[in-house]
Amino acid sequence: MWLDMTVSGLTAGSLYCLVAVGFNILYRPTKVFNFAQGDLVMVGSMASALLMTQLHWPWVAAFAAAVAVVALLALLEERVAVAPVLRRSAGGTAWIITTLAVAMIMSNIVGKVWGADPIVVNAPAPLSNDVLPLGGVSVSSYQIVLIVLTILLVAAVELLYGSLWGKAAMAVAEDRDAALLRGIDPAAISRWSFALGGAFAALTGALAAPVLSASTTLGGMLLLKGFATAAIGGLGSNRGALIAGYMIGLTEAASALRLSPGYHNAVMLVLVLAVLLARPGGLFSSLEARTV
Repeated sequence: MWLDMTVSGLTAGSLYCLVAVGFNILYRPTKVFNFAQGDLVMVGSMASALLMTQLHWPWVAAFAAAVAVVALLALLEERVAVAPVLRRSAGGTAWIITTLAVAMIMSNIVGKVWGADPIVVNAPAPLSNDVLPLGGVSVSSYQIVLIVLTILLVAAVELLYGSLWGKAAMAVAEDRDAALLRGIDPAAISRWSFALGGAFAALTGALAAPVLSASTTLGGMLLLKGFATAAIGGLGSNRGALIAGYMIGLTEAASALRLSPGYHNAVMLVLVLAVLLARPGGLFSSLEARTV
């Protein structure tokens, strides 16, 4: 029983981690927390699900198409809802309202076009959602691959920050004005960050569809869980997101087993509160005290 709970918690935690990493990709260089990220995940999930189930595309082509579409949507969001706000007030927080507006617009449009009924998606072949007993624990091949793939994706994003683009993004995150003096264009880094964050959101949605089914309600749920994961792990820390995602997933699974599935959100929020009271910046916060 407890082993099954652990598998369930790690599966859910993997998805929460991926959503939080998508937040971090945008937050590091821009200091913008994209409240439309959950709905970008939802659009990626719906797009890939429809291509696979209704148009019978191969899963690789469906994933690639969803990634391209959502990356363009995220880039459009940056151009329309974020960049103009930052130009007027670089230190302002009006992007909270504009990104929330984008989330509401996307959710309404997708709901009107595709409806609210969830789309059941099978795991891409040769994987399966069928649960099989393995060494005393019931687990599917898709769950195993999802957990391993999550760790690999987090490692790949960390390696990306060692590239030329990654170093430029970290320079902008450290000191925007100094980076500009060194010939780095913060606006270009912002555009690339949103496009990459959108692509990562689409991939997350496509991976989530066989586990959670694709529906318009997916965005709000994953926004909350991804936000909690990023907060516990420390905004900008992908290693923190990985650990926090599994913490939340395992805590939810344990609460569902010992209490009731209806308490999992309350238990998650208690965990967030407890961690942030002890470490306000999160477990792997990079916040530093400065004397001014």
